[in-house]
Amino acid sequence: MDLSSPKEYDGVGRGVFDRLIDTVRGSCAHGQMIDVREVLRGVIRPGRPLVMLCPHADDGAITAACLMHEYAVRLGFPVIEVLVFSGERNVAAPWLNERKKASVRESEFGLECSVLGAEPVCWELDAYRSPGYLPTNSDIDKIVKWFADRTPGAIIVPPATDAHQAHRMTRALAAVGLVGARLTDTLVLTGWTPWGPLPKPNAFFTYDGEAERTKEWAIHCHASQVLLTDYTEFCSHMGRAYAALVREWAEGHTLTGRGDRSSDRFVGVELFQVESYDPSNAFAARDPIQLALGMLRTPAEPAAVKAPAGVPAVAVAT
Repeated sequence: MDLSSPKEYDGVGRGVFDRLIDTVRGSCAHGQMIDVREVLRGVIRPGRPLVMLCPHADDGAITAACLMHEYAVRLGFPVIEVLVFSGERNVAAPWLNERKKASVRESEFGLECSVLGAEPVCWELDAYRSPGYLPTNSDIDKIVKWFADRTPGAIIVPPATDAHQAHRMTRALAAVGLVGARLTDTLVLTGWTPWGPLPKPNAFFTYDGEAERTKEWAIHCHASQVLLTDYTEFCSHMGRAYAALVREWAEGHTLTGRGDRSSDRFVGVELFQVESYDPSNAFAARDPIQLALGMLRTPAEPAAVKAPAGVPAVAVAT
């Protein structure tokens, strides 16, 4: 077929085809995968912790248990897990009241943090009982102050495409914290979850059999949830599948990440997306993290910054 021909197909002209093909132009090249430790080098240090924002108590273990354990225990860096929405839902124990059910999940969260070597933090947001998890002004103040006080070097958040409302709101609240605290140098990592695949994964963390067993242990800390859905086998299969796929995606990059261990020791991969501001991204206007990165990279007069939909605006001082 001669593409230079102005021929029409049932009334569809070449201009329509050009518009469809143009959506691919300028997109990133295939194979831009790196070891996530490369971008975290120098970012995580004393006073600048690695922070995992967990919409629910077990999300940290499912998403990034191996990465957190590596930095907290093997490398000795500060790691914090934040339980964003602590509450009683999905605790199948009708003999317990709501407060005791919430305590069960918080205790399980604390146990997981002990296994992984992370500091546990519970935000106790009013938004947990708000339709759509919409935060109150008090919630916003608490989040912005926490980000300003703890100044994370890197944060891990759920994908913008996540099907779970609480996960999408967690991403929006992370954006509010970054903008409110003016953290222009905090690295943002989007972590894989079972409820939303990563749109453009570009970083991986390889782990060995010992780390995989630690991840299993961390997941099993959440007995109230394992009774409903045991994510241990699910995460094991997914991690091993990604380990095989990353060898192709990385296009020849080494997967060992450590000079004293051979690649055959690694059994799985945790997948991440390193976020950077991309104004050409058609989805950017609907992604609170992209909006936040754009705001933080554009100097502005002190003013109320427009927050993600459904989240109150916050005043930002430069």
